[in-house]
Amino acid sequence: MNDPGIICYQHCQKNEKVFSFKLPDICNFCSAELSNTELRIPPFRIPYPFRDATKEPNSIVIKPTHGDFLNNYRNSSDLHIGVTDSLGFVYEYDVNGAVKSKNQAWFQCLPIKVIDRMNSSLKQYWDEILYSVFIQNSWAADRYDSEEHNCYSFVLTFLKSLHLQELHPFLENKTIFCQEFVSPQARVAAKYICLFRQLKDQNIVVQ
Repeated sequence: MNDPGIICYQHCQKNEKVFSFKLPDICNFCSAELSNTELRIPPFRIPYPFRDATKEPNSIVIKPTHGDFLNNYRNSSDLHIGVTDSLGFVYEYDVNGAVKSKNQAWFQCLPIKVIDRMNSSLKQYWDEILYSVFIQNSWAADRYDSEEHNCYSFVLTFLKSLHLQELHPFLENKTIFCQEFVSPQARVAAKYICLFRQLKDQNIVVQ
């Protein structure tokens, strides 16, 4: 699913923001026609946190192991993690071993830019190190273990292999990495998912 287009606006309630998929004709609070009245907060679109991984080069990418974020994800759901190269190919490791693809399963992912700015030489370096890790025997299917040798192991091995000083403090283990890079993005996504699901059941959400 692409961006469903959640908008936020405020008309007559000073402390209440209204969320919906479209601006209604009539205010839900005072029944004024919204097309002919000034809004306290003009309608604006809530940023959509999910992206197509193939269009997020040189990123760490995360998606639910099964299904997608908007419709299937729960707090207890497992997350799958991979890495994109400069051309948008996703490198990942699971029960099938290490795989490089532009799989449509990654159409709705959370991208994480662990390096804010990349010049052309760093992009090339990223690709070279990624490929060198990808072809290691460590990532054979028969060596996969859901707890000890999994997709996070692959991503952390790659990031460590970059030997970038600014990343080093966050790569000691999965927990530290997730606290620094994954959890902040996941919290934003969780708020969006909750709002989206509420709006599927009702016309507006007031907060």
